[in-house]
Amino acid sequence: MADSWIKDKNGKNLARIRVESNDYQRIYELNGHYLGMYNPNTNTTHYSNGAVFCRGNALTALVDFN
Repeated sequence: MADSWIKDKNGKNLARIRVESNDYQRIYELNGHYLGMYNPNTNTTHYSNGAVFCRGNALTALVDFN
């Protein structure tokens, strides 16, 4: 599947988004820790525990930019 990288303002990789064959998008920290997923069928972003975070694709909001 295709990966996209989330970078900080200096260009350092912070996280990656993996697009799966079912069009779900999952976001992972660099160490592989799973942060959450976006389901395009329901247009919802979920925390790693499955709870709904919000409507729409807000995967980058799950990344700690500090």
